[in-house]
This record gives sequence, structure tokens and C-alpha cells, in this order.
Amino acid sequence: MLQRDYFIRIIEEFMAALGRFLEKKVDERSDEDLKELYRQYVGSYDVLRNLSFKEILQYAGEQYRPDEHIQRLDMLAELLYAEGSYKNAPLRDMLLGKAFQLFDYVETNGKDFSLRRRQIMQEIKEKTSTDSLSTD
Repeated sequence: MLQRDYFIRIIEEFMAALGRFLEKKVDERSDEDLKELYRQYVGSYDVLRNLSFKEILQYAGEQYRPDEHIQRLDMLAELLYAEGSYKNAPLRDMLLGKAFQLFDYVETNGKDFSLRRRQIMQEIKEKTSTDSLSTD
């Protein structure tokens, strides 16, 4: 019970930290700030950002506790979406494509319904080509 409460608190802290990052003007958002969010909540920015969707799932299976697996993937999807939302194509499409795949995975395998997640997925579909949304 304490472990679950602790992890819920981590999720709340993550959402607040991500919110503060996104409140900044685009030109004030630094890659260092984003890397720190990755490091604190999901793992190495340099590793995770460069993995394919399938490799991310494998990494998550090895690195995340089973009871935190889906939530950590959801956090990673949020970070990829946040970064993709202010980058230019083709990097934007790659980041948003992976974010979409992770959101879809969380939607399919998670227990929590999220209208926000579905709205983000629809927004990603509208912003990117369908090629970037396919699984690899």
C-alpha cells in the first residue's frame, strides 16, 4: 500500500513538472530541462529517445517494476509528445509517432481510461502522416 501511494505521488510530481516545462515559451524550453525530466522519471534521455517502439517495450520490461510498467510507459509517451509538439519535421513526426504508439499501448494494456490520452492520440493523428504511426 505504501509503495502504491509513493508511486502515485511520483506520477503527480511528474505531471506537475511536465506542466511547468510546457508552460515555458517554446524558445525557453531547454533540452537540458527535458533530459532531467527523463532522468528523474523514466530513464536515460539519450537511450529512450533513440529506441524503436519495440525496443522501448523491451527496455521497459527489463527496467521498470511490473506494477509501474504501464504508468512509466505513459510518462514516456507524455515526454515524447511534449518534445514532439515543439520540434520540427521530420524529428517531430518520429517523436509523435512513438508517443502515439506508446499511448495506444497504454490504452490497450492499461486499466485506466483517459479521455485526455484519446484526445492527444487524435491530435497526433491530425499532425502527422499515418506512416509515422505504424509499429516497427
